[in-house]
Order: sequence, then C-alpha cells, then structure tokens
Amino acid sequence: MLGGDEDALRGRCLAEILAAVDPAGDGYDLETLAGDTSKPMDWFGSAGTVPFLAERRTVLVRNLLRSDPAEATGVDFSLLPETALLILVAEEEAQGERSKPTARASWEKIVTKAGGVALNFAPDAAKTRDVIRAEASANGSPLTASAAECLVEMTGGALSRALGELEKVMLYVGDQGQIRESDVRAVVVPSREWNVFKMVDAVVAGNVTDALSQLRSLVSSPQRAEEAAYRQILPQVARQLRLIWQARLCFEAGCRPSAPTPQVLRMLPEKPNIVKEQPYRQTRLMQSARRTSLRQLSKCFAALSDTDARLKGALGAYSAIDTLERMLLDMAHTLAEPVASR
Repeated sequence: MLGGDEDALRGRCLAEILAAVDPAGDGYDLETLAGDTSKPMDWFGSAGTVPFLAERRTVLVRNLLRSDPAEATGVDFSLLPETALLILVAEEEAQGERSKPTARASWEKIVTKAGGVALNFAPDAAKTRDVIRAEASANGSPLTASAAECLVEMTGGALSRALGELEKVMLYVGDQGQIRESDVRAVVVPSREWNVFKMVDAVVAGNVTDALSQLRSLVSSPQRAEEAAYRQILPQVARQLRLIWQARLCFEAGCRPSAPTPQVLRMLPEKPNIVKEQPYRQTRLMQSARRTSLRQLSKCFAALSDTDARLKGALGAYSAIDTLERMLLDMAHTLAEPVASR
C-alpha cells in the first residue's frame, strides 16, 4: 500500500515498482482497477490468476480511499499465491471528494494484517531541500542555499509542490543559471499556510503594512472575507499563536524545541506540537518567541476570540475585512512594547 501526502514520492515509488515487474511495458500481466468501480474480491481474484509471460501477476488499484474497507471483510489477502503482487495506491483526496472517512487507517490495518507493507510518504523539509537542489543542479540551474530554504518554506516543505514550483522558477531564470532567493519570491505561488505565517510574523515584528498586505493576499475579495476567515485565517492564526506560545515556553526554560525539558514537554498540547514541527519552522518560531511575552500572547488570543465574536455578531463590528484588519492592528499594538519592559 502506497499512501501519504507526498504525491511526488508516492508516484516515484510506484513507477519504480512497475518498472521492475513490467520492464517491457507490454502490460500482459498488469491490470489496473479503480477503488470506486471494483471490489476487494475482484482484486483478489485477478491477482490470484496465474501470470502469462511474467513471474508475477500484478494488480494495481488506484483511488483506494474511495473503496469501503468494510467490503474487504471475508477476503483473506494473505492467501494470495507467491506469484501475486497487489499494489494499493491511496491517493490523498480533499474532504468530500468521494473518499471514505478513516478509510486510510483501516486499509493500513488490512494490509499489515495480511503480511503486506504499508508505505507512508510524508513531507520532510530536509529531504525536500536536498531533492530540489539536486534536481535544479541536474538541470543546469543550481539553487543558492537561501533560495532553496525560501522555496521549501513557501511550499510548506511538500516535495510535490516544491518540484512543480521549481520548474516554473527554472523557466523564469532561463539562461541566467543560478537561482536566487529573489527569483523564488518573484515566481513561486506560496501556500496559504505560508501567507498566514508571514502575516503573523509581520505582526510580531511590528510591520503592520506587510501584515495587512499578507491579509489582502489571503482574502480574494472583501465579499469573501468571512469565508476566508473561518476556512483558513482564524484557524491558522490560532495555530501559529499556539506554536509561538510553546516556543516562548522553551525560550524561558532555556531549551530547544527539538529537545524540551520534561517540565515543558508536559505543558505542550498534542496538536499543534512544536516538537513535531520541521527544524526551519522551529527556528522561525523561536525568533518570534524572543520578541514576545506570555502576557502579550494572552492578549493576542483575546483579540482572536473577539474577532470570532464580531464575525458571528456577538460583538459590534463593521465588515468582515475590517474586522480582520482590526484584529491585526490590535495584535500589533499589543506586541509593540518591548518584551523586556513587561
């Protein structure tokens, strides 16, 4: 079973497996099925067929998450012959796009119970950085260290997105050769999470103009400000503030987020948890934590709560975009005073 959020890694792994089992590419002993138009018993029956011209009979099931794991009840995949190779590909799909709730975890249990292997390709910023630098160099457009770091940050550490954006940047620089950070910032479409991160970072740094600019980039139009607020802005701002609060705890305890003291570790929530953040994220969070105090962060949480109340009509407010801008201004005012004077 091939799963996880990294489309690029999952795709490369699948390509390598198929190249090994069907080197000629004739497809005589390879059948591809879809999770929503076939049943587990169909997969079992097809995979159990005696191969024609190859050592194995390979059955590839795409869109696994559209298949109900309950339909595999009574199908013992461990009874497949040694000539059978069943590949289940769990493409990640947005909520509501025909994927079954909790299907991924259930299929992982079914696969491992049958003696199979469940591979989970998750984002890893360190590996992403190495892969995109190697990819860029191989194409004659090496990335500077700062450009690689910027590209990783703007794409949330996801290799799939980073490779896609890298292609655009290489076309942009053309014969220029080396890719600089300015090239990345000029071309790459940042993730929503990155925009929120930069917005909160700008508020902490006292750069209100930049913070408001980031807010405008998150809101496609004033009419859709409320939708954007509840879909991404408020949840992401809350998450960012909670991580900065955790970083402040580490700062005051004199420990690193990657190795918190037992006392700090007991105070950290399960989600979001700064220990589980990528190293570059931890570094940025610690930089923000140095400029804030727990008291200031408490007031920022209050501003966030008031914004939620205003958007719901519990407190007086103007338009949604004005309410969001007021939140940023209130936070900036709270964080304007130096931490040392608190």
